[in-house]
Amino acid sequence: MDLISGIETFEARVPLPAPLTVGSAKITHRTYSVVRITTTDGLVGVGYCYSRGLPISTIIQNSMAPVAQGKTAESPAEIRKLVLGFNWQSAEHGTVTAAASAIDVALYDIVAKRKNQSIARYLGSSVSEIPIYSVIGYHYGPNNDDLISEVKSALDRGIKSFKMVMGADTPERDYERVKIVREIVGPKALLALDAFRTLGNLENAIRRVSMISEFDIAFVEDPFLESEGLLAIALRDATGVPVSFGESLASAKMAEQVLHYNQTDILRVDALVIGGVDQFLAATAAAHRHGKTYATHIHTEVHSQLAAATPNLYPGGLEYLDPKYEIDLFHHLLYEPIRIVNGNAVLSQEPGFGIHWDWDAIRKFSDTK
Repeated sequence: MDLISGIETFEARVPLPAPLTVGSAKITHRTYSVVRITTTDGLVGVGYCYSRGLPISTIIQNSMAPVAQGKTAESPAEIRKLVLGFNWQSAEHGTVTAAASAIDVALYDIVAKRKNQSIARYLGSSVSEIPIYSVIGYHYGPNNDDLISEVKSALDRGIKSFKMVMGADTPERDYERVKIVREIVGPKALLALDAFRTLGNLENAIRRVSMISEFDIAFVEDPFLESEGLLAIALRDATGVPVSFGESLASAKMAEQVLHYNQTDILRVDALVIGGVDQFLAATAAAHRHGKTYATHIHTEVHSQLAAATPNLYPGGLEYLDPKYEIDLFHHLLYEPIRIVNGNAVLSQEPGFGIHWDWDAIRKFSDTK
């Protein structure tokens, strides 16, 4: 039996080239908790999560690694149960499940490497490419030149679907920006909006979403917190615009409840928050049973491998942030980010998740030397 013999953690804090406004927050760094697991058979698996400045590496090292050390590396689900059971008081809170997700992804990396298969192949998929949709419009700026440039650049790469940021300026500015994008991409392109939970009350949300509903919005993401599903239902009923949320849900059971009460039209799922591979697949399967699609939350290298094994990915494809805009800085921890060819993410065929980690960069950006 292959056992876990070592667990290392790194907290990589990568500076943004300029402060970024996300909803009402100003962000100066992107932070990533990286976990590297070694087994008695000499296999190495790597996982990570988006830590958002929280001490997730510390949680892994102090509260989870001692529980997992010496246990079998052949059953990620068993390890997830152990580490969450040990931390039962916080077991369904996003910070703790994000930590468990990083461990789970690392263990699945090992499981697939043991079979000499990519994760997608290990999960039974033969898919080699998946469409992506480009996230645009983070920087409002004094005019719309940058937004127009982002859209045209994505179209030149063969990307046909988009999601743009809203809510960081006036409703009139959002209307102008959405109108410009719709005119460029044409009437058939899927165009979604991300509100970053900034719409506040229902009255304001209805006013802002109604203003832009004429542009055939595929969905408005995160108009409210996940706990405010009743407001999401009311917003959908009042505007006719589909709603999407779920990236902060901490288990497949939470996703099942959201779906049961019809609080979302497109379920958002983040494998690096919800608990890892099994929980991601369980949540997407639940959405499928309810006749709904799901959308991923960045992490294209990981989500491409998992989405390949599901039948109900959002028609626009995987969420994708172009590294050249320096919004998500994950690419700074890699030798090479995922390849995009003709609007599709090209899945790695290498064993495991096929991520080429730059350990010198991880150490440079990390507090752990």
